[in-house]
Amino acid sequence: MGHFTTRALSALVAIGASLGCAMPTDAPPVPDADSASCGSCHADHYDEWSGSPHANASRSPLLEAMLPEVESAWGSLARDACESCHEPRHAPGDDGIGCVSCHAATGNHAERDGELVVDLTRGIAGPTPSQPTSAHETRSSGFLTSPSLCGTCHELTGPNLVREPTLTEYRASPAAAAGVTCADCHLPAGEGPVASSHRFVGFDPPWGAAPEEARAAAARTRELLASALDLRVEPAPGGVMVTLANVGAGHAVPTGATFLRDIWVDLELATGARERVIVLGDQPMHADMPVALLTRADRVVAGTLAAGEERAVFVPAEGLVEAYLRGRAVRDEVLAALGREDLAVQVPTHEIQHTSAAAD
Repeated sequence: MGHFTTRALSALVAIGASLGCAMPTDAPPVPDADSASCGSCHADHYDEWSGSPHANASRSPLLEAMLPEVESAWGSLARDACESCHEPRHAPGDDGIGCVSCHAATGNHAERDGELVVDLTRGIAGPTPSQPTSAHETRSSGFLTSPSLCGTCHELTGPNLVREPTLTEYRASPAAAAGVTCADCHLPAGEGPVASSHRFVGFDPPWGAAPEEARAAAARTRELLASALDLRVEPAPGGVMVTLANVGAGHAVPTGATFLRDIWVDLELATGARERVIVLGDQPMHADMPVALLTRADRVVAGTLAAGEERAVFVPAEGLVEAYLRGRAVRDEVLAALGREDLAVQVPTHEIQHTSAAAD
């Protein structure tokens, strides 16, 4: 049968069924490989995956609000490009990024733009030597835990102004040089029988989650951000020096959809005044004016902090200065521009770090 990418294999099966055709007799049967069927045996993994950004990639209300904007500004092909990554349909019945998107992946045509090769006839891959099972064929695969797999979807060169060079950032990072992979941070060790967490810890909130689940996800996000960033406030003549460093991430912070993100340092001065300094996140621009949405921009001003990089600013001050590192996955102005201010309650403001110093 060869190799099939994105929606091609499931489309072939559907066409064959509609024509009353059987699959070639010399080919292994295509398994019933939607994620729900995987969960009938792998319940712990399935439960974690079910609340993850991967499982809900196509059901994000933020994505639903953005797709008409994308199509209106950039055309239907741009919308298709977004949906092909968020809803690749590698298995019939899966809406988001399902189990086989990773566990049946055999490689990629390119390390970018969702150019993943998924072959359901090759067996289901695991990171360790395969164990026989009557449910499906198994195989071991180093590709499953490689940054190349993650980068296939997390390195974007379009449509239009969309640029997400996460894999490129990783390859240039100290983490890559040390052999730390994406899975080491984003799929940390699991509990009980689960070897690694399938929650896929990241920045985005679990849209629509129950309050307890949302709080647990926010705690994991704060822990991840705290491991990546370090905030220092040091006395300096006439004030303080505020420094923010990317000490732990294997990519820039923020990365991915950086035009949505907001990470910043708030200062509370002894006078009672408050200042926001060292803001991270890309800023879409139209001419010389900042705009909320990438679809309304003609360029982007980069504002991320590369792996191993630090940014410092002097702030005139007297007395004690309190500094708070905070972050939100989606800026309020983005939600307002999309007419979805109601989603703001699902986007927590993360208190990542607090420190203080007395000005000289």
